[in-house]
This record gives sequence, structure tokens and C-alpha cells, in this order.
Amino acid sequence: MSKRFGAWLVVVPVLALSVVAFAPPVVQAADIVGRGSVGGSFGGMKFMTGDDFGEGSVRFIGQAVFKYNFTTGLAGVLESGWGWNAYPNDIVGVGDTLATVVPSTLGIEFRKQKGESHLWPHVGVGVGLYSLGVKDSFRTYAYAKDGTERLNWTKPGIYGKVGLEYLFDKGVSLNWDFVYHMIFAEDSSRFDKWGNQNTSFGEFRMGANYYFTIKQPSAAPPVEKKAEEKQAEESE
Repeated sequence: MSKRFGAWLVVVPVLALSVVAFAPPVVQAADIVGRGSVGGSFGGMKFMTGDDFGEGSVRFIGQAVFKYNFTTGLAGVLESGWGWNAYPNDIVGVGDTLATVVPSTLGIEFRKQKGESHLWPHVGVGVGLYSLGVKDSFRTYAYAKDGTERLNWTKPGIYGKVGLEYLFDKGVSLNWDFVYHMIFAEDSSRFDKWGNQNTSFGEFRMGANYYFTIKQPSAAPPVEKKAEEKQAEESE
């Protein structure tokens, strides 16, 4: 990981935590039932397993997030993003190898407000499709099987998540998550390297979300006036 990128991963969460520390306390749980939210997150990721994938260095991952809150404690989550790892090459004049991943996932999130505070710890699980790529530069893909198979393929996977969300009174929140993805990436019939193995990656990220009303509550029916009130109005 570059020193500049690593510094931002420290500075931004510290600034966000400072905002959280001085925020006013909340008295009641936030009204999020039936609301959606849109947001984004960024952080660092690292491929954890696989003979080829597991040797990379931590690099950036960013994601767009949509949630729908079925109940106070249950939400559906749709996410899509892009991340990469670098694999330094010692050959003079040859650039680093890059492994990229585009995760598109659908899952559920269970959460519970901590007392009467703004804090909402959560856990989540889900499934997804993961587009993997191996590049010899940011613009060009590498090849396997003596140059006959481009190293770009899509496979299913699953993930698990633990994290914390800080929900402000105005429908804005900050979140911090650790997510572990398992990708069933093996396709040995096509590839003799990289694609001939399953892999996984972990990511730590922080993000911001905005909650909005998807369906306006229906208006209450008019209250029928009592007979005494009607008589009083007619006598006037």
C-alpha cells in the first residue's frame, strides 16, 4: 500500500469519528422503517487466498450502496464496486501485475440500536457475482494458456460482514465495515494460472449514506363528527 493512500485511510476515519464525538445525543430510535438509502464507501482490500491471488499488496476498493429497511432491525442491501491488488514485478522495464475485482452483491443486514444512542451495530450475509481480471497494465489484460485465454471472467461468491453505523437525526449516517468475500473462481478448463483456483478477499471500509422516503404514508381518513357537534354547528 502506498504511504499516501495509507495516510488517507487513517485521516478520514479520524475526522469522521471527531464529527461523531461532538454530535448531540438522540432520544428515540430513528424512523427508518420503509425508507431506502443510497451511499458510497471506500477503503482497502486484500486478496487472502489462492496461490496467485494471495501474494498481492493492499490497494483501493470503492462501492456504491443501496439499502431498503424492511423493519428497524432488517434491511436488504444491493452493492456494486471496483477494487484491485498489485503484484510487483522484479523484471526491469516490466510493469506490475494487477488483479481486479468488480463485486455485485445482494444481501441482508441485521442490526440493533445500542441503547438510545446513535450507534447501530450490524452483521450481514449475501451472495453475488464477481468479475475478476488480471492485467499487465491498467489498460490491457494478461493471458493464460500460451496467450489463448484472456484473464477476465465472472464467477459466483458469498460474503459476510460485521460493522457499525452512526445514524444522525437528519437521515444521514456514517458506517465502518469489515467484509470477507469468498469467490468460487476456479475455471481450470480455461486457465492454467490465476483462473485455476478459488480465491477470497477481505476489505475494511468506511462510507456515508442518505436515507429517504420511498412511499409516502397514506393520509388518515376524515374523522366523523359527533352528533352533538353537528347540532351545535347547525344552531349557529
